[in-house]
Amino acid sequence: MKRLAVVLAIFMTVALAAPAFAADVKVRGDFNNRFMVYTNHADWLEADQKSTLGDDEVDESWGEAKYRMWVEASSNDGKVKGYYAFEIGSLEYGDESKGAGGYSGDGMVHELRWAYTDFQLPWYENKARIKMGLQPFKVNSFLWAETAMGVVFDGAAGSVDYTLGWVRPWNDKDTVDDATEPEDLDSFYGRVNFKPMDGVEAGIFALYMTGDDDVPGGALSTTGSGYEVKSFKNNFDMDILTVGTDGKFANGNFFGAWDLMYQDGSIDATDAGDYDLSAYFAHVDLGYKMDKMKLTYTFWYASGDDDDDDDLDAFLSIDVDRMDNVVIFEGGFTDDDYFTERPYILDKGFIMNKLALDYKASKKMTLGASLMYMMTAEDVEYVDDLGRDRSDDSIGTEIDAYMKYKIYDDLEFALNAGYLFADDAIDYFEADRDGNSDEDIFISTARVRYKF
Repeated sequence: MKRLAVVLAIFMTVALAAPAFAADVKVRGDFNNRFMVYTNHADWLEADQKSTLGDDEVDESWGEAKYRMWVEASSNDGKVKGYYAFEIGSLEYGDESKGAGGYSGDGMVHELRWAYTDFQLPWYENKARIKMGLQPFKVNSFLWAETAMGVVFDGAAGSVDYTLGWVRPWNDKDTVDDATEPEDLDSFYGRVNFKPMDGVEAGIFALYMTGDDDVPGGALSTTGSGYEVKSFKNNFDMDILTVGTDGKFANGNFFGAWDLMYQDGSIDATDAGDYDLSAYFAHVDLGYKMDKMKLTYTFWYASGDDDDDDDLDAFLSIDVDRMDNVVIFEGGFTDDDYFTERPYILDKGFIMNKLALDYKASKKMTLGASLMYMMTAEDVEYVDDLGRDRSDDSIGTEIDAYMKYKIYDDLEFALNAGYLFADDAIDYFEADRDGNSDEDIFISTARVRYKF
Protein backbone atom coordinates (compact mmCIF):
# COMPACT_ATOMS: atom_id res chain seq x y z
CA MET A 1 0.00 0.00 0.00
CA LYS A 2 2.84 2.40 0.80
CA ARG A 3 4.42 1.70 -2.60
CA LEU A 4 1.12 2.39 -4.34
CA ALA A 5 0.77 5.65 -2.44
CA VAL A 6 4.26 6.71 -3.53
CA VAL A 7 3.52 5.90 -7.18
CA LEU A 8 0.22 7.82 -7.05
CA ALA A 9 2.00 10.78 -5.46
CA ILE A 10 4.58 10.83 -8.27
CA PHE A 11 1.88 10.78 -10.95
CA MET A 12 -0.03 13.56 -9.21
CA THR A 13 3.13 15.66 -8.98
CA VAL A 14 3.89 15.18 -12.68
CA ALA A 15 0.30 15.96 -13.68
CA LEU A 16 0.19 19.16 -11.63
CA ALA A 17 3.60 20.28 -12.85
CA ALA A 18 2.92 19.57 -16.55
CA PRO A 19 1.85 23.13 -17.43
CA ALA A 20 5.25 24.36 -16.26
CA PHE A 21 7.19 22.08 -18.65
CA ALA A 22 6.83 24.61 -21.50
CA ALA A 23 6.36 21.96 -24.18
CA ASP A 24 4.44 22.11 -27.44
CA VAL A 25 3.04 18.73 -28.54
CA LYS A 26 1.63 18.09 -32.02
CA VAL A 27 0.12 14.94 -33.44
CA ARG A 28 0.58 14.22 -37.14
CA GLY A 29 -0.92 11.52 -39.29
CA ASP A 30 -0.94 9.89 -42.71
CA PHE A 31 -3.98 7.63 -43.14
CA ASN A 32 -3.66 5.92 -46.50
CA ASN A 33 -6.20 3.46 -47.92
CA ARG A 34 -4.79 1.96 -51.12
CA PHE A 35 -6.32 -0.31 -53.73
CA MET A 36 -4.95 -2.58 -56.40
CA VAL A 37 -7.69 -1.81 -58.90
CA TYR A 38 -6.47 -4.52 -61.28
CA THR A 39 -3.33 -6.25 -62.47
CA ASN A 40 -2.99 -9.02 -65.01
CA HIS A 41 0.23 -10.26 -63.35
CA ALA A 42 0.19 -10.26 -59.56
CA ASP A 43 3.11 -12.71 -59.75
CA TRP A 44 5.28 -9.85 -61.06
CA LEU A 45 4.79 -7.97 -57.80
CA GLU A 46 6.67 -10.40 -55.59
CA ALA A 47 9.27 -7.99 -54.26
CA ASP A 48 12.46 -8.12 -56.32
CA GLN A 49 11.22 -11.10 -58.25
CA LYS A 50 11.01 -13.86 -55.66
CA SER A 51 8.93 -15.83 -58.15
CA THR A 52 8.83 -16.10 -61.94
CA LEU A 53 6.49 -14.41 -64.39
CA GLY A 54 3.96 -17.07 -65.36
CA ASP A 55 2.79 -18.01 -68.83
CA ASP A 56 -0.82 -17.31 -67.88
CA GLU A 57 -2.27 -14.10 -66.54
CA VAL A 58 -2.60 -13.80 -62.76
CA ASP A 59 -5.54 -11.43 -62.37
CA GLU A 60 -5.84 -9.81 -58.97
CA SER A 61 -7.23 -6.87 -57.02
CA TRP A 62 -7.25 -5.98 -53.31
CA GLY A 63 -7.51 -3.18 -50.78
CA GLU A 64 -5.16 -2.32 -47.94
CA ALA A 65 -4.56 0.27 -45.24
CA LYS A 66 -1.24 1.87 -44.31
CA TYR A 67 -1.57 4.27 -41.39
CA ARG A 68 1.18 6.31 -39.78
CA MET A 69 0.95 8.56 -36.74
CA TRP A 70 3.68 10.51 -35.04
CA VAL A 71 4.12 12.88 -32.15
CA GLU A 72 6.30 15.98 -32.33
CA ALA A 73 7.17 17.33 -28.88
CA SER A 74 9.04 20.64 -28.79
CA SER A 75 10.18 23.17 -26.25
CA ASN A 76 8.53 26.56 -26.76
CA ASP A 77 11.74 28.01 -28.17
CA GLY A 78 12.17 25.05 -30.56
CA LYS A 79 15.64 24.21 -29.29
CA VAL A 80 14.69 20.69 -28.19
CA LYS A 81 12.39 18.36 -30.13
CA GLY A 82 11.43 14.74 -29.85
CA TYR A 83 9.73 12.50 -32.41
CA TYR A 84 7.96 9.19 -32.00
CA ALA A 85 6.13 7.47 -34.87
CA PHE A 86 4.43 4.15 -35.40
CA GLU A 87 2.58 2.64 -38.33
CA ILE A 88 0.25 -0.09 -39.51
CA GLY A 89 1.96 -1.29 -42.66
CA SER A 90 -0.09 -2.55 -45.61
CA LEU A 91 -2.86 -4.33 -43.76
CA GLU A 92 -4.89 -5.94 -46.53
CA TYR A 93 -8.66 -6.04 -46.36
CA GLY A 94 -9.60 -9.56 -45.27
CA ASP A 95 -6.02 -10.58 -44.41
CA GLU A 96 -6.13 -12.77 -41.31
CA SER A 97 -2.42 -13.65 -41.38
CA LYS A 98 -1.69 -10.69 -39.09
CA GLY A 99 -4.78 -11.31 -37.01
CA ALA A 100 -6.29 -7.93 -37.84
CA GLY A 101 -7.55 -7.75 -41.40
CA GLY A 102 -10.20 -10.45 -41.15
CA TYR A 103 -13.15 -11.10 -38.89
CA SER A 104 -13.30 -9.13 -35.61
CA GLY A 105 -10.25 -7.09 -36.59
CA ASP A 106 -7.96 -7.65 -33.60
CA GLY A 107 -4.24 -8.24 -34.02
CA MET A 108 -0.68 -7.14 -33.35
CA VAL A 109 0.15 -5.05 -36.40
CA HIS A 110 1.87 -1.90 -35.13
CA GLU A 111 5.45 -1.15 -36.16
CA LEU A 112 7.97 1.42 -34.92
CA ARG A 113 8.81 4.04 -37.56
CA TRP A 114 10.75 6.85 -35.83
CA ALA A 115 12.11 7.46 -32.36
CA TYR A 116 14.64 10.27 -32.13
CA THR A 117 15.63 13.48 -30.36
CA ASP A 118 16.61 16.69 -32.17
CA PHE A 119 18.28 19.52 -30.25
CA GLN A 120 20.24 22.73 -30.83
CA LEU A 121 23.76 22.92 -29.40
CA PRO A 122 23.68 25.82 -26.89
CA TRP A 123 27.12 27.25 -27.67
CA TYR A 124 26.41 27.89 -31.39
CA GLU A 125 24.64 30.99 -32.64
CA ASN A 126 24.03 29.52 -36.11
CA LYS A 127 22.11 26.33 -36.79
CA ALA A 128 23.89 23.45 -35.06
CA ARG A 129 21.50 20.63 -34.35
CA ILE A 130 21.99 17.00 -33.43
CA LYS A 131 19.50 14.24 -34.18
CA MET A 132 19.99 10.87 -32.51
CA GLY A 133 17.95 7.69 -32.65
CA LEU A 134 15.79 6.03 -35.30
CA GLN A 135 15.30 8.83 -37.81
CA PRO A 136 14.69 9.65 -41.49
CA PHE A 137 18.13 9.43 -43.10
CA LYS A 138 18.93 10.54 -46.64
CA VAL A 139 22.25 10.64 -48.46
CA ASN A 140 20.84 10.61 -52.00
CA SER A 141 17.51 9.32 -53.31
CA PHE A 142 19.27 6.82 -55.59
CA LEU A 143 21.77 5.65 -52.95
CA TRP A 144 20.31 5.71 -49.42
CA ALA A 145 17.07 7.31 -48.31
CA GLU A 146 15.32 5.40 -45.52
CA THR A 147 14.87 5.26 -41.76
CA ALA A 148 18.07 4.33 -39.91
CA MET A 149 19.61 4.39 -36.42
CA GLY A 150 22.35 6.94 -35.95
CA VAL A 151 23.57 10.36 -34.86
CA VAL A 152 23.45 13.24 -37.37
CA PHE A 153 24.80 16.79 -36.98
CA ASP A 154 23.39 19.62 -39.14
CA GLY A 155 25.18 22.95 -39.15
CA ALA A 156 25.48 26.17 -41.11
CA ALA A 157 28.15 28.74 -41.85
CA GLY A 158 26.82 31.73 -43.72
CA SER A 159 25.08 30.50 -46.87
CA VAL A 160 26.61 27.02 -46.59
CA ASP A 161 24.86 24.11 -44.86
CA TYR A 162 26.76 21.00 -43.82
CA THR A 163 25.97 17.60 -42.35
CA LEU A 164 28.03 14.97 -40.55
CA GLY A 165 26.58 11.62 -39.60
CA TRP A 166 27.28 8.22 -38.11
CA VAL A 167 24.76 5.44 -38.81
CA ARG A 168 24.91 1.84 -37.64
CA PRO A 169 22.52 -0.33 -39.69
CA TRP A 170 24.00 -3.57 -38.35
CA ASN A 171 25.19 -4.17 -34.79
CA ASP A 172 26.89 -7.16 -33.18
CA LYS A 173 27.32 -7.38 -29.43
CA ASP A 174 30.43 -9.49 -28.91
CA THR A 175 30.23 -12.03 -26.12
CA VAL A 176 33.38 -14.01 -26.97
CA ASP A 177 36.67 -13.45 -28.75
CA ASP A 178 36.43 -10.86 -31.59
CA ALA A 179 38.39 -13.17 -33.87
CA THR A 180 35.46 -15.59 -34.11
CA GLU A 181 32.53 -13.19 -33.95
CA PRO A 182 31.08 -10.84 -36.57
CA GLU A 183 31.72 -7.12 -36.21
CA ASP A 184 29.50 -4.08 -36.66
CA LEU A 185 28.64 -2.28 -39.87
CA ASP A 186 29.28 1.46 -39.55
CA SER A 187 28.50 4.28 -41.96
CA PHE A 188 30.16 7.70 -41.91
CA TYR A 189 28.56 10.50 -43.89
CA GLY A 190 29.48 14.05 -44.79
CA ARG A 191 27.73 16.64 -46.96
CA VAL A 192 28.11 20.32 -47.88
CA ASN A 193 25.25 22.22 -49.56
CA PHE A 194 25.72 25.65 -51.12
CA LYS A 195 24.25 28.07 -53.67
CA PRO A 196 26.87 29.00 -56.27
CA MET A 197 24.49 31.42 -58.05
CA ASP A 198 20.88 32.55 -58.10
CA GLY A 199 18.53 29.70 -58.88
CA VAL A 200 21.13 26.97 -58.34
CA GLU A 201 21.45 24.69 -55.31
CA ALA A 202 24.28 22.17 -55.21
CA GLY A 203 25.72 19.64 -52.82
CA ILE A 204 28.75 17.41 -52.52
CA PHE A 205 28.81 14.35 -50.29
CA ALA A 206 30.74 11.25 -49.28
CA LEU A 207 29.59 8.04 -47.60
CA TYR A 208 31.95 5.40 -46.24
CA MET A 209 30.61 2.02 -45.08
CA THR A 210 32.84 -0.43 -43.27
CA GLY A 211 32.25 -3.66 -41.37
CA ASP A 212 33.56 -7.15 -40.73
CA ASP A 213 31.90 -10.54 -40.64
CA ASP A 214 33.76 -13.80 -40.36
CA VAL A 215 30.71 -16.04 -40.57
CA PRO A 216 31.18 -18.60 -43.39
CA GLY A 217 28.50 -19.43 -45.92
CA GLY A 218 27.88 -16.03 -47.46
CA ALA A 219 27.49 -15.60 -51.20
CA LEU A 220 27.19 -12.39 -53.16
CA SER A 221 23.81 -12.69 -54.88
CA THR A 222 23.22 -10.64 -58.03
CA THR A 223 19.69 -11.90 -58.59
CA GLY A 224 16.44 -10.65 -57.14
CA SER A 225 16.86 -8.63 -53.99
CA GLY A 226 20.42 -9.77 -53.42
CA TYR A 227 22.31 -6.89 -55.01
CA GLU A 228 21.62 -4.20 -52.43
CA VAL A 229 23.60 -3.49 -49.28
CA LYS A 230 20.68 -3.93 -46.89
CA SER A 231 20.27 -7.48 -48.22
CA PHE A 232 23.87 -8.36 -47.39
CA LYS A 233 23.05 -7.87 -43.69
CA ASN A 234 25.83 -9.53 -41.69
CA ASN A 235 27.16 -11.86 -44.36
CA PHE A 236 30.06 -9.82 -45.71
CA ASP A 237 33.12 -7.76 -44.99
CA MET A 238 32.59 -4.40 -46.66
CA ASP A 239 34.60 -1.27 -47.31
CA ILE A 240 32.70 0.95 -49.74
CA LEU A 241 33.26 4.65 -50.45
CA THR A 242 30.69 6.61 -52.46
CA VAL A 243 31.37 10.21 -53.46
CA GLY A 244 28.99 12.39 -55.40
CA THR A 245 27.28 15.63 -56.19
CA ASP A 246 23.60 16.49 -56.58
CA GLY A 247 21.50 19.59 -56.96
CA LYS A 248 18.83 21.48 -58.85
CA PHE A 249 18.39 24.69 -60.80
CA ALA A 250 15.63 26.98 -62.06
CA ASN A 251 15.84 29.79 -64.61
CA GLY A 252 12.56 31.33 -65.65
CA ASN A 253 10.41 28.52 -66.98
CA PHE A 254 13.33 26.11 -67.22
CA PHE A 255 14.27 23.77 -64.36
CA GLY A 256 16.43 20.74 -63.78
CA ALA A 257 18.19 18.45 -61.34
CA TRP A 258 21.19 16.14 -61.31
CA ASP A 259 22.89 13.31 -59.39
CA LEU A 260 26.41 12.02 -60.06
CA MET A 261 28.12 9.31 -57.99
CA TYR A 262 31.20 7.12 -58.05
CA GLN A 263 31.76 4.03 -55.89
CA ASP A 264 34.95 2.25 -54.96
CA GLY A 265 35.72 -0.47 -52.45
CA SER A 266 35.53 -4.16 -51.70
CA ILE A 267 32.96 -6.75 -50.67
CA ASP A 268 34.44 -9.97 -49.29
CA ALA A 269 32.68 -13.20 -48.34
CA THR A 270 34.51 -15.71 -46.18
CA ASP A 271 34.08 -18.67 -48.52
CA ALA A 272 32.43 -17.10 -51.58
CA GLY A 273 35.14 -14.93 -53.03
CA ASP A 274 36.45 -11.39 -52.73
CA TYR A 275 35.12 -8.63 -54.97
CA ASP A 276 36.46 -5.22 -55.92
CA LEU A 277 33.77 -2.61 -56.59
CA SER A 278 34.14 0.24 -59.07
CA ALA A 279 30.85 1.72 -60.29
CA TYR A 280 29.09 4.96 -61.13
CA PHE A 281 25.67 6.54 -61.51
CA ALA A 282 24.41 9.58 -63.43
CA HIS A 283 20.96 11.18 -63.48
CA VAL A 284 19.54 14.38 -64.95
CA ASP A 285 16.10 16.01 -65.13
CA LEU A 286 15.42 18.78 -67.64
CA GLY A 287 12.07 20.51 -67.73
CA TYR A 288 9.96 23.44 -68.86
CA LYS A 289 6.86 24.96 -67.25
CA MET A 290 4.11 26.32 -69.49
CA ASP A 291 1.24 27.95 -67.60
CA LYS A 292 -0.59 24.94 -66.12
CA MET A 293 1.64 22.34 -67.78
CA LYS A 294 5.06 20.95 -66.91
CA LEU A 295 7.15 18.88 -69.33
CA THR A 296 10.07 16.87 -67.90
CA TYR A 297 12.70 14.68 -69.53
CA THR A 298 14.51 12.24 -67.24
CA PHE A 299 17.62 10.20 -67.96
CA TRP A 300 19.70 8.03 -65.71
CA TYR A 301 22.49 5.52 -66.14
CA ALA A 302 23.41 3.02 -63.44
CA SER A 303 26.51 1.07 -64.40
CA GLY A 304 26.22 -2.72 -64.61
CA ASP A 305 28.46 -5.75 -64.46
CA ASP A 306 29.05 -7.80 -67.61
CA ASP A 307 30.99 -10.86 -66.42
CA ASP A 308 31.54 -13.27 -63.54
CA ASP A 309 34.99 -12.16 -62.43
CA ASP A 310 35.94 -10.57 -59.12
CA ASP A 311 35.59 -7.01 -60.43
CA LEU A 312 32.14 -5.58 -59.80
CA ASP A 313 31.21 -2.68 -62.09
CA ALA A 314 27.56 -2.48 -61.03
CA PHE A 315 26.26 0.51 -59.06
CA LEU A 316 25.11 -0.57 -55.60
CA SER A 317 22.29 1.08 -53.62
CA ILE A 318 22.00 0.71 -49.86
CA ASP A 319 18.31 1.17 -49.02
CA VAL A 320 15.99 3.21 -51.27
CA ASP A 321 12.42 3.41 -52.56
CA ARG A 322 12.25 4.44 -56.21
CA MET A 323 8.77 5.41 -57.46
CA ASP A 324 9.60 6.41 -61.03
CA ASN A 325 7.01 4.24 -62.75
CA VAL A 326 4.14 1.92 -61.97
CA VAL A 327 5.27 -1.45 -63.34
CA ILE A 328 9.02 -1.71 -62.66
CA PHE A 329 9.40 0.41 -59.53
CA GLU A 330 7.18 1.46 -56.60
CA GLY A 331 5.03 3.94 -58.49
CA GLY A 332 1.85 2.01 -57.76
CA PHE A 333 -0.03 3.29 -54.72
CA THR A 334 0.04 -0.22 -53.22
CA ASP A 335 3.75 0.41 -52.91
CA ASP A 336 4.63 -2.50 -50.65
CA ASP A 337 3.98 -4.80 -53.61
CA TYR A 338 6.48 -4.13 -56.38
CA PHE A 339 9.04 -5.69 -58.67
CA THR A 340 12.05 -3.73 -57.39
CA GLU A 341 12.78 -0.71 -55.19
CA ARG A 342 16.28 -0.17 -56.60
CA PRO A 343 17.23 2.04 -59.60
CA TYR A 344 18.61 -0.96 -61.51
CA ILE A 345 17.83 -4.60 -62.28
CA LEU A 346 19.93 -7.52 -61.02
CA ASP A 347 23.57 -6.40 -61.21
CA LYS A 348 23.09 -5.27 -64.81
CA GLY A 349 22.52 -1.57 -64.12
CA PHE A 350 19.81 0.48 -65.79
CA ILE A 351 19.20 3.08 -68.50
CA MET A 352 16.08 5.20 -68.20
CA ASN A 353 14.65 7.56 -70.80
CA LYS A 354 11.42 9.16 -69.62
CA LEU A 355 9.23 11.98 -70.91
CA ALA A 356 6.52 13.16 -68.49
CA LEU A 357 3.72 15.71 -68.84
CA ASP A 358 1.87 17.09 -65.80
CA TYR A 359 -1.21 19.28 -66.13
CA LYS A 360 -2.89 21.29 -63.35
CA ALA A 361 -6.45 21.00 -64.62
CA SER A 362 -7.95 22.91 -61.70
CA LYS A 363 -7.22 23.94 -58.15
CA LYS A 364 -8.25 20.46 -57.04
CA MET A 365 -7.24 18.21 -59.93
CA THR A 366 -3.87 17.29 -61.45
CA LEU A 367 -3.42 14.97 -64.43
CA GLY A 368 -0.31 13.44 -65.90
CA ALA A 369 1.15 10.91 -68.32
CA SER A 370 4.62 9.60 -69.10
CA LEU A 371 6.40 7.50 -71.70
CA MET A 372 9.51 5.47 -70.82
CA TYR A 373 11.99 3.37 -72.74
CA MET A 374 14.14 1.24 -70.42
CA MET A 375 17.22 -0.92 -70.82
CA THR A 376 19.84 -2.57 -68.66
CA ALA A 377 23.34 -1.12 -68.96
CA GLU A 378 24.75 -4.60 -69.59
CA ASP A 379 23.05 -7.59 -71.20
CA VAL A 380 20.99 -9.94 -69.06
CA GLU A 381 22.59 -13.29 -69.82
CA TYR A 382 20.97 -16.69 -69.21
CA VAL A 383 20.34 -20.14 -70.68
CA ASP A 384 16.85 -20.73 -72.10
CA ASP A 385 14.73 -23.85 -71.67
CA LEU A 386 16.36 -25.53 -74.68
CA GLY A 387 19.89 -24.93 -73.40
CA ARG A 388 20.66 -22.02 -75.72
CA ASP A 389 22.68 -19.03 -74.51
CA ARG A 390 20.64 -15.84 -74.48
CA SER A 391 21.46 -12.20 -73.83
CA ASP A 392 19.46 -8.99 -74.16
CA ASP A 393 19.40 -5.51 -72.65
CA SER A 394 15.94 -4.20 -73.64
CA ILE A 395 13.39 -4.05 -70.80
CA GLY A 396 10.70 -2.43 -72.91
CA THR A 397 8.45 0.59 -73.26
CA GLU A 398 6.07 1.67 -70.50
CA ILE A 399 3.16 4.10 -70.62
CA ASP A 400 1.86 5.55 -67.32
CA ALA A 401 -0.98 7.92 -66.48
CA TYR A 402 -2.38 9.36 -63.26
CA MET A 403 -5.10 11.59 -61.80
CA LYS A 404 -5.08 13.27 -58.37
CA TYR A 405 -8.09 15.07 -56.93
CA LYS A 406 -8.32 17.02 -53.66
CA ILE A 407 -11.66 16.15 -52.09
CA TYR A 408 -10.68 18.45 -49.25
CA ASP A 409 -7.39 20.24 -48.60
CA ASP A 410 -6.21 17.30 -46.48
CA LEU A 411 -8.00 14.44 -48.27
CA GLU A 412 -6.86 13.21 -51.69
CA PHE A 413 -8.18 10.66 -54.14
CA ALA A 414 -5.69 9.40 -56.72
CA LEU A 415 -5.74 6.85 -59.54
CA ASN A 416 -2.91 5.66 -61.76
CA ALA A 417 -2.09 2.95 -64.28
CA GLY A 418 0.92 1.59 -66.12
CA TYR A 419 1.36 -0.75 -69.08
CA LEU A 420 4.71 -2.34 -69.90
CA PHE A 421 5.21 -3.51 -73.47
CA ALA A 422 7.85 -5.99 -72.37
CA ASP A 423 10.93 -6.56 -74.48
CA ASP A 424 13.19 -9.60 -74.64
CA ALA A 425 15.27 -9.00 -71.49
CA ILE A 426 12.08 -9.70 -69.51
CA ASP A 427 12.23 -13.28 -70.83
CA TYR A 428 14.83 -13.92 -68.11
CA PHE A 429 12.07 -13.53 -65.49
CA GLU A 430 9.48 -15.70 -67.27
CA ALA A 431 8.63 -19.27 -66.39
CA ASP A 432 8.87 -20.18 -70.09
CA ARG A 433 12.29 -18.96 -71.25
CA ASP A 434 12.45 -19.11 -75.04
CA GLY A 435 14.45 -15.95 -75.80
CA ASN A 436 11.38 -13.82 -76.49
CA SER A 437 9.24 -11.83 -74.10
CA ASP A 438 5.72 -13.27 -74.04
CA GLU A 439 4.02 -11.32 -71.26
CA ASP A 440 3.07 -7.63 -71.16
CA ILE A 441 2.14 -6.29 -67.73
CA PHE A 442 -0.69 -3.96 -66.69
CA ILE A 443 -1.15 -2.44 -63.23
CA SER A 444 -3.72 0.08 -62.00
CA THR A 445 -3.90 1.33 -58.39
CA ALA A 446 -5.82 3.96 -56.41
CA ARG A 447 -5.75 5.57 -52.98
CA VAL A 448 -7.75 7.73 -50.60
CA ARG A 449 -5.27 9.54 -48.36
CA TYR A 450 -5.89 11.75 -45.33
CA LYS A 451 -2.86 13.70 -44.06
CA PHE A 452 -2.85 16.04 -41.09
